[in-house]
Amino acid sequence: MKRFIPFLILVLILTLIPPGGSFANTSAVLLGSDVLFDQFHHVIKGKKVGLVTNQTGVSSQGISTIDLLRRDKSVTLAALYTPEHGLDGKTPAGKYVASYQHPVYGIPVYSLYGSTRKPTKQMLAGIDLLLVDLQDIGARTYTYISTLQYCMTAAKEQGKPIIVLDRPNPVGGTIVEGPVLESAYRSFVGVDTLPMAHGMTIGELAQFFNRNIDANLTVIPMKGYTRQMLFQDTGLHWIPSSPRIPDLAAVFGYMATGLGEGTGIVQADNFRWIGGEGIDSGKYADLLNGALLPGVVFLPEKKDSKGGVRLQITNPHLFNPAKTGIYALTYAHQLNHFKVPKSGKTKVMFDLVMGTNKIGQYLEQGLSPKQIEEKYAKDLEAFRKLRSNYLIYNDQPYVPVQPIQSKKGISQAKPAAPGKPGPASSQSQTKPTAQTKPAAQTPLPNQSNNSTATATPTPGSGGSAGLPESKQPSVAGQPKPVAKPAVPSVPSADQTPAKPGGSQTQEKVAYLTFDDGPSPITTEVLDILKAHDVKATFFVVGKSVPGHEAILKRAIAEGHVVGGHTYSHNYRTIYKDLSSFFADLEKGNQLIEKATGIKPTVFRYPGGSTNTVSKTYQNAALYNNQHTVMSAIKTEAAKRGYTFIDWNITNGDARSSKYTPETALANIKAQVRNQKEIVVLMHDAATKSATAKSLPAVIQFLKEHGYRFETIHAEKSTVATVK
Repeated sequence: MKRFIPFLILVLILTLIPPGGSFANTSAVLLGSDVLFDQFHHVIKGKKVGLVTNQTGVSSQGISTIDLLRRDKSVTLAALYTPEHGLDGKTPAGKYVASYQHPVYGIPVYSLYGSTRKPTKQMLAGIDLLLVDLQDIGARTYTYISTLQYCMTAAKEQGKPIIVLDRPNPVGGTIVEGPVLESAYRSFVGVDTLPMAHGMTIGELAQFFNRNIDANLTVIPMKGYTRQMLFQDTGLHWIPSSPRIPDLAAVFGYMATGLGEGTGIVQADNFRWIGGEGIDSGKYADLLNGALLPGVVFLPEKKDSKGGVRLQITNPHLFNPAKTGIYALTYAHQLNHFKVPKSGKTKVMFDLVMGTNKIGQYLEQGLSPKQIEEKYAKDLEAFRKLRSNYLIYNDQPYVPVQPIQSKKGISQAKPAAPGKPGPASSQSQTKPTAQTKPAAQTPLPNQSNNSTATATPTPGSGGSAGLPESKQPSVAGQPKPVAKPAVPSVPSADQTPAKPGGSQTQEKVAYLTFDDGPSPITTEVLDILKAHDVKATFFVVGKSVPGHEAILKRAIAEGHVVGGHTYSHNYRTIYKDLSSFFADLEKGNQLIEKATGIKPTVFRYPGGSTNTVSKTYQNAALYNNQHTVMSAIKTEAAKRGYTFIDWNITNGDARSSKYTPETALANIKAQVRNQKEIVVLMHDAATKSATAKSLPAVIQFLKEHGYRFETIHAEKSTVATVK
């Protein structure tokens, strides 16, 4: 028996390890599927669901969305729909995929890359709604987004709601590059007027597509995601999305090496190598390395009779796949003068991939890569402006409060719950704006991207940086989520957040707080507060103090409180390590003290005290998921006697600069539920004039609901929860 004891111990240990190993819940980002089941289950409850998915459709813990739905007794999984490569993702590119009855699930598996690419009326007859969970790779030509667009069109035609579970753009949300597709070159490798690299998540793309489709669309956003994140930053595990995209190296190489359809310039080794006949590998490498393309080095390497280069990506955050692809193709043409494919009555694949026939013409004219870039720059800039209306995320970690619904490109924001964006900018829950006429359907409740109030500042909510957040409309015909007051983050054992007020009575107290100033609107805010005899607390960014000293002196003279909000508000700087944070915070506090003669006694963490985005920027040599930089900072802050304050109500102004005073007021109204104490997060920035304009109505609303106003002081007790 003793011989079996070590074996039994091993078995016991293995049973305690989370299934999937790397799928342990250590990610900084929760996917749309996580948020659906954690927060917004009501949108599918009692429904017969048709799921568009494949092997990539898993939660942050590696659980298949199919399994999550099958385990859910309140939902019927009625049908599956699969894109190119099939349900398991193993069918080779371009190969026909057949429909079939699933032998285990006993439901139809409809192929959308077989006899039809758009769900038919019969395919949708047995469902109440379509749910989409697919991992895109950030390229216009990747057909999963084409399947999404076709499904949205079919859902519109058949009167079915469609819900998209959002996922990261693995190459990030900031690179927008390459020629913009012309309408005449629409195809299944280019379903809309997108550039080669669109810089959007699949949920943002759905909103973009919907400007022309007008489907009953709902997007379930991610939590904790920021626009700057690459897939490597999310803490998620990459599932091979197709046979030739087994890993992130292939994802980043896809647009850099795969643009040569029909030219003889080919990729190899899963998009790690590019070359062709008649190319001198050394000269090719010299040309590409001489271009000083950021984040990549090109190593000469011959394959059989083909000369070429192997890409060595040295910094994924700097690497621009689509731009690299244009340079690689152009230099290849300079070396071997390949024949450029030309479209006639039938469009050739080369032009369909490029989205235009102009790139071929530029190659034949002998233009340099830089000259080609200049040729499509104007169209690219126009796309950027159009795209901005449909973005959901920004620099601050996003915090979902309600599902996002849009009709015909109009994402009407409904009152959002609190949540503060994470790094460097507010969470962008962008609501597509009036580029297209508003749809007749009631938009879905807009969700606030801000961090949760005094407790858990939700990353991605109204962050201090004041970058735009997108607005989220409400879904017509769906149960309207009850907006719960955000629960402030529970203080850690080593530190308690400062409670803004100290009243021990049963009176209701409101603490108005403004982040990121001083700014051009600070004077207007002070004028309004003075007219209504209301005091507030301003959390000031140190770098904005020079030139605004008089404004801060006025604020203090009129009875307001000025607190610190770091000097730079740069997440990459402040959340690198302990010393960097306190050096930055102290630098800002010293400027405030120099300007006002009063040292700040309270402060607010950029992103809030419970933000997770700090994990993205923490020094990996010093911190990990168990011992984070944020926990170290809070412990040290407690030792130094610092008092911080979060929030539990937000007007949602961090999500967008295009919000209205009415939206800001509505967001606050939706979150005020007779709490005894509320800390209201608003922003003081040049782009937040709507916040100032909404302030009189906000004050009036709170007074009518029995609130008196106080400022925040360090000596008063702290808020652990909002009651």
